[in-house]
Amino acid sequence: MNYLGDVNLRQGRHRQAAGHFEQALALNREIGNRPGEAYVLANLGLVDLRQGRYAQAVARLRHSLALLREIGDRSGEAEALNGLGEVFLAAGRPGQARRKHATALELTGQIGDKYEQARAHQGLACAYHADGKLDQARRHWQEALTLYTTLGAPEADQVRLQLATAGTATTTGGRPP
Repeated sequence: MNYLGDVNLRQGRHRQAAGHFEQALALNREIGNRPGEAYVLANLGLVDLRQGRYAQAVARLRHSLALLREIGDRSGEAEALNGLGEVFLAAGRPGQARRKHATALELTGQIGDKYEQARAHQGLACAYHADGKLDQARRHWQEALTLYTTLGAPEADQVRLQLATAGTATTTGGRPP
């Protein structure tokens, strides 16, 4: 159910994604799978983010983060921190976004999670860009691009676009203008 929700989320089908994630959440809670519950909560937070429900997204991501810390899943912790950063940026709070992404970046440097490290750099770039700090934004986008390219991740194309348009408009939510 979680993977079906993820596919729908990536395709922009938020209502369908939420339905799959809610089913996955119920199943994970029923069997006592706390890591599964934490990841599904993070995914529901991303659905809320995409639908502009920032307070609900923050609540779900914070709950996910607490569970992940409790069970010692540091990679999941970085993922939840990056999600919180994306929500804060979308809600117009780039300073809070920067703090969450910076914490995620520090954590990913310790554990070697290159994907979440790239995501943290991308989030930092967007937060700096939102504050008009273009040099810092470009530096973090370049780091994100290098990591995403090394990983063969499709997000590399998005970062290339952000770098190309960095001086022309404000970027929010980790997406190009």
